[in-house]
Amino acid sequence: MNRDESMVGAWLESQGHAVCHLERGDDPPDLVVDGNIAVEVTTIASYAHRTLWDFMEGVCRALGPAENGRGYFLGVRSEDEALLQHQDRGKVAAIKRDLRRYAKLALRNHYRSPNATVLGPGQAIDFLPTNGRIRLPHGVEIQIITSIRDNTHDVKYEVAAGGGKAVWVVPHLIEAIQAAICKKTNNQLIQRRARKYTEWWLVVTDPAYARNLGANEAGAITESIEYRTPWRRVMLAYLFADQVARVVDLTRAGM
Repeated sequence: MNRDESMVGAWLESQGHAVCHLERGDDPPDLVVDGNIAVEVTTIASYAHRTLWDFMEGVCRALGPAENGRGYFLGVRSEDEALLQHQDRGKVAAIKRDLRRYAKLALRNHYRSPNATVLGPGQAIDFLPTNGRIRLPHGVEIQIITSIRDNTHDVKYEVAAGGGKAVWVVPHLIEAIQAAICKKTNNQLIQRRARKYTEWWLVVTDPAYARNLGANEAGAITESIEYRTPWRRVMLAYLFADQVARVVDLTRAGM
């Protein structure tokens, strides 16, 4: 039994289910719920390790606390969605140095003069005053979206979940979840044991972005993924601090 299976099992127990963890040789399934429901657990990494979003949030925190509570929501976009996922660590480190340098310069200048039309020297930073967008090196663009009304985190800038973040990651979640479904569906042992249980549930665990999904994004994923027998339910679980922090049920009505 791995860590994710243990956390999912604990969550199911918290929902009032009786859970049996099967050992290697007896599984699949990984878990048996209430004596007759098979549960498979599989993990994806919607964006493994330190993503562009996480990186930019770190840059924002490094700017220090807000002055008199004044803060701004920040949107982030990139021409290369996997910019910081390159295999060459040296290349990634160089990209991060560039982004950190110019993002800090641009944001500090904006914070000093929010209405300024030029935020940095040369062509490395290009401020577009009509929409508050700032072009950084490597095809990265940040956008000043709006002021933070209730700055509970006391930050100058905060990457906004609604500023393209969730929308940007949804296609990748769909791709990763669909791949996980297909892999489990094609598992020969699962196919042979399908009739042994009255239902089969698939729990896809994600340590990164399930926490940020709103109702619209979750609905888009639900409508986009495809699954068939033996799966009766498909769920996306966000893992945090050794526990299941959130579960999004992706089961379509009528399935």
